[in-house]
Amino acid sequence: MNLSEGQFLCKEGDSKDALYIVKDGLLKGSSTHTSKVNNYGPGSLIGEFSLIEGTPCDETIQVMEDAAIQEIPHVALKNILDEEPSWLRSILTFLTGRYHIAEEANQKNSRVMALPTLLYLLKSHLENNSNQKISLQEIIKEINILVNLGKEDIQELLSALEGLDVLKVHGDEIFVDSPRVIGLLYETIQYRATKKKVSPNILSMTEQMILTAIMKAVQESHEPLNNGVCVVTTDTIKATAKKAMHGMTVTMLTIQPLVQRGLIKPSIPVDFGDPTIPLESIGFFYCDFEKIMDMLELNRIFPQLDKKLV
Repeated sequence: MNLSEGQFLCKEGDSKDALYIVKDGLLKGSSTHTSKVNNYGPGSLIGEFSLIEGTPCDETIQVMEDAAIQEIPHVALKNILDEEPSWLRSILTFLTGRYHIAEEANQKNSRVMALPTLLYLLKSHLENNSNQKISLQEIIKEINILVNLGKEDIQELLSALEGLDVLKVHGDEIFVDSPRVIGLLYETIQYRATKKKVSPNILSMTEQMILTAIMKAVQESHEPLNNGVCVVTTDTIKATAKKAMHGMTVTMLTIQPLVQRGLIKPSIPVDFGDPTIPLESIGFFYCDFEKIMDMLELNRIFPQLDKKLV
């Protein structure tokens, strides 16, 4: 059969009684359940799974360019199947199930691939918005345009981030408590994707425990911060860490990576390559309180992201 531009092959919810093969032209499929668009060109099959499973049409399919379509009625297909061995229908049903599993895996992969785009857009909106609120509809529209991800998948992504306390979705707005963490997440994921290795933002367990001990010492001291910078004595770090890390001792070797990352700064110039220099020779360390808190939050969130998305 031939269909002209603008005509509909089927509409969402209609019962299907035929299998269609596109011989020429272009059709577009869209659904109220997702903003993703499917294109059907020459060689495409339409309705094969709904026909086998007996389900209604799951999308509205409209002709975008005049199309020539081969129609195989349900009765004709049923007669063909009836003439074949009984196991053929079982195989087709099995393959249909496998297709749905593959499609689900593809959707998950699409969400993972779209995560950097989502984080980048959130980061960009936050940089231009001082009240830390973002329009949900704007984000959905922008991601759909950039990566053709459907509304439901975008909401799944946001739900995963919400489950990790990265953001909150309330009504038509997205609220972010710590915009810097969004930026760190984006930077860390991009580093892994482009460099194919772990980002320098990812800390070892020992490094995280030392920073946690430093934060605990700062909070317990009740000393005011000077432009976000706090000062912690080396003795306090060692004592707090020993208590928090079940007797583990902080040494020049374990604290060196934190200095190299710029998370803490010794009060005097130190050659960390000299093993004879004791940690006690450094009287105290300067620490950027918010930077450390953000880094600890990043390292709490990042290992859980893949589990949440996959």
